[in-house]
Amino acid sequence: MEDSNKTRIQEFYATFQAARTDLSSRLEALKAGGQPDSDKLHALVADAAKLRKEFIDANGYLPTYDQRQYEQFLKSVEADIESLRVTSAPKPKFAFKRRPPKASTPSTAQTCADHAKEAPILSAPPTSSSSHLALSGHSHKYLDGGSLPSLASSSDLTISDLEDCIVNLLTLPSLSDAEDGGQCKFTALHARNLSNTVLILPVFDGSALLHDLKRCTIALGCHQFRMHASHAVDVYLSIESNPIIEHCSSIRFAEYPRALSSTLDASPSILHETSKHLAVQDFSHIRATRSPNWSALPAEALPSGDDWGLVVRRDTSMSRDDMEEAMPRLLPAQQ
Repeated sequence: MEDSNKTRIQEFYATFQAARTDLSSRLEALKAGGQPDSDKLHALVADAAKLRKEFIDANGYLPTYDQRQYEQFLKSVEADIESLRVTSAPKPKFAFKRRPPKASTPSTAQTCADHAKEAPILSAPPTSSSSHLALSGHSHKYLDGGSLPSLASSSDLTISDLEDCIVNLLTLPSLSDAEDGGQCKFTALHARNLSNTVLILPVFDGSALLHDLKRCTIALGCHQFRMHASHAVDVYLSIESNPIIEHCSSIRFAEYPRALSSTLDASPSILHETSKHLAVQDFSHIRATRSPNWSALPAEALPSGDDWGLVVRRDTSMSRDDMEEAMPRLLPAQQ
């Protein structure tokens, strides 16, 4: 890949993820607020259209896999916006007389309508069970599948604004109406603004995009891993592609813990033999020398199976005392 293209991909990635987090949080706020505010909804429509245009302009140099991931999010958020627009639109009054349409001045809504002619995504909302899962705005809490406000058989997972938390999503609740046999699962992870937090996830066939993490421990398996603007993070990873970091420091990588993989359907031996968790690419360090921003997690620093067991082998939520015992064993040392 040429250096110019690599730089453009990195720049678009950072721009898109910032816009993605912003759009997702604003959508959730509008959904939770009852009748959506029309001005906020129109602004959301305009910003989604702007992001769609930027994505179309970038398709010439974006990798195919990245295009699919960005397209999937855009379709989902556009469908959610259209659903809100339909819900908030006033019911028309009954009248026999047909009135000519009024001339309208350019507006953010018209901008989105013009763009829809090029890419007609904002149609009727989908009837499938796909949606967004979100955990946001928690402190000093133990969070599991029961903490998710909504469940779907297949969904993106957004985790943001957590402090001093343990998130254990190894096991998610079953859904009686899910097409895949009733098991809830997620297809992509978006994490942002986490501090002093332990995040334990299963292996999934999708991308993990993480921003602004500080003193965290992350355990997951995924198809693509990218971390941006983070410090002092231990990553326990199973992956078949090269992990990517940018603007990061003190990041340590290790294989996905066998104490966790033994609970999964995938074979632990296959899981680790194919992993490239130590083939890290640092986009902030383009020299031929080894990046100083990441390292392999030394064997003496690895948590034991009992340490992981404090978190994952539980039938009830952890108490504050339980969390204070478990977290120092899993989190990186204070720096």
